[in-house]
Amino acid sequence: MVRTRADHIILWPSYFDSRKKRSSGRRVPKSLAVEKPTVEELFKAVNSLGLEVTILADKAYPSNWWEHEGCVSVEKSLPKTELISKVATKLKAIKSQ
Repeated sequence: MVRTRADHIILWPSYFDSRKKRSSGRRVPKSLAVEKPTVEELFKAVNSLGLEVTILADKAYPSNWWEHEGCVSVEKSLPKTELISKVATKLKAIKSQ
């Protein structure tokens, strides 16, 4: 389990992965999801929003504990659902380049 400060939100690449089902961790609609997002791409997307972000590279999404995909810790300035939506839009733009 990733423990973090109360003023930070953890975002996992699984939240944005179009290959995953909602029941497997995806938190955005398929229209906003991308295929195989990496923690580095997630970092770029959050950073482009002007938020403080840190990569935690050695972490594994709890339901996929054997895959160490990493995650990002973001300063809490928006509600988590709103942040996920904005990051998904930026991530989709990054992946389409």
